[in-house]
Amino acid sequence: MFLSSATNAETNQRIVSVNGTTTEIIYALKLESQLVAVDSTSYYPKQALALVNVGYQRTLATEGILNVKPTQIIGLESAGPPATIQNLKDAKIPLLLFPDEFKLETPVTRVLEIGKLFGKQKEAENLAKSIREQIQKLKLNKTNVKVLFIYSRNPSSVYISGTGTAAHSMIELSGAKNAISEFTEYKPLTSEALVKANPDIILMPEKSAQGFGGEKAIWEINGMELTRAGKEKNLIILDDLLLLGFGPRLPIALKTLNDRWKQLE
Repeated sequence: MFLSSATNAETNQRIVSVNGTTTEIIYALKLESQLVAVDSTSYYPKQALALVNVGYQRTLATEGILNVKPTQIIGLESAGPPATIQNLKDAKIPLLLFPDEFKLETPVTRVLEIGKLFGKQKEAENLAKSIREQIQKLKLNKTNVKVLFIYSRNPSSVYISGTGTAAHSMIELSGAKNAISEFTEYKPLTSEALVKANPDIILMPEKSAQGFGGEKAIWEINGMELTRAGKEKNLIILDDLLLLGFGPRLPIALKTLNDRWKQLE
């Protein structure tokens, strides 16, 4: 984790959150009175939408952030571009950037660290305990259901997830199998790869599905009709932040997915 600030418990911070999950945690710890700006992935809770928006977390502009006079910036290490992050360091703005980790303990780690930074240790410990208990109660069962994760913002740019991604971790942690194991990260979707993978179900983030053109467009992908997912129209669409955020609602996302896998066995 990249941390360029001395740990402190000051109560009058001007926080800029450049990731939806860290924004969600700030609200969960009731620190929102110190939150002055967020990035475009910060749409939960909806109150965050009323704050100054500094743009997408990976394409941040230095001036837009400095204009709100932050005393603390918080987000993930994938925040960028690198030049902006360096400018913020040069400006001596404290940064707390978490690794892009996709583990069961990830929400707990982030909650506890943010609580410690802002003097909300007790609240953070309570929230962390609640997350752990929810996960333990899930009793997630392993299945042989093969899931293909598709990501797209428009019909001309469609990607599928290999291993080493948040999508892969969510599929595996929720008890199913990633239909793609031949490569890491994301690669463009081809009809050959789709037919070879023969997924039982298609998984997409909500905004991605909307950008692609909705469910009808998904079933019209070349080769989809040859897969079980295409034949049975098996599709699950979840809110982007809930599905990939690894935040406090991770147990809800895992239960939603595991329930669906069980229906397909």
